[in-house]
Amino acid sequence: MVAPIKHFAAVIAASVLGFVVLLTWATPASAAAVGLTAGCTLTSATAQCNFPVLSASYNAEIHYVTVQCSTTSTTAYNLKEVEVAAIPPQASGDVDYEMAGNRASVAGVANVGAIVDIYVKANTTSAIDIDFSVVPTGTTTCTASLTATY
Repeated sequence: MVAPIKHFAAVIAASVLGFVVLLTWATPASAAAVGLTAGCTLTSATAQCNFPVLSASYNAEIHYVTVQCSTTSTTAYNLKEVEVAAIPPQASGDVDYEMAGNRASVAGVANVGAIVDIYVKANTTSAIDIDFSVVPTGTTTCTASLTATY
């Protein structure tokens, strides 16, 4: 009776060892975090903030996005729509993710921030598109920031 128990214990030990080795090979690399800020180019009633490639080798995930615009004008304006344009891992073209709309300016400044979960294909760029409801006169600047992991 002792021989079958030793055989059974050996089979379990070999199975556990094989599973541990398999898990060791299948463990993903730890995620790296990145934070980026981009100035935006204004053209009439829109602005675009272009970001560089988040990761050349891995798909990335954008977690948080902020946008702030300011103007020297006394004209009140709204950020009518703010979208993140990114290429998802399984796609070949940009998909726009609306993150906020209709944010009013106060004393010439309008801002928005949002928690998002946007997956971005490796070796592609992303952008933030801003639509204004009223085009501010004077000098207007916008800055966008994002945090992501890959």
